[in-house]
Amino acid sequence: MTREEAIALFEKQLTAAQVVLDSGFGSNPGENDFLYRRRKEMAEIALSALRPITREQVEKVWKGEWIGIPNMGVYDIACSKCGYSTGIRFWSSDFCPNCGAPLTDEAVDMVMERLEIMKDGNSVKR
Repeated sequence: MTREEAIALFEKQLTAAQVVLDSGFGSNPGENDFLYRRRKEMAEIALSALRPITREQVEKVWKGEWIGIPNMGVYDIACSKCGYSTGIRFWSSDFCPNCGAPLTDEAVDMVMERLEIMKDGNSVKR
C-alpha cells in the first residue's frame, strides 16, 4: 500500500465515523458514540503521521532564535529554545550548537530539505 492509498483509506474512515456521529445511527447510541469517536480519533492520528510536514510545523516546533542576555552591561547571545549561551557577543550560526534548533530561515530550509529526502527515501545529496 502506498502512502497516498493509506491517506485515502484513513480519510474515508474519518468521514464515515463523522457521518455516524452526526446522524446518531445505531441501537446503542452511547456505546456507538464512544466507538466512533475513538475510530475518528485513530483516523486523525494516522492521517497526521502520513501527511508531509509543513514549513509552519517545523517553525512552530523546532525554530528558535538567538536572543540577547544581559551580562555585566553587555549582551551575550543565547538560544531561545534551550537557553544555551555561547558566551560570545556575536554569533553567526544557522543551528544551536547545543540543541540543534534551526535559528534562521536558511536553517529551516535545510531541515525541510532533509525531511523531503527522508520522505522520498533518496540518499543525501552533497
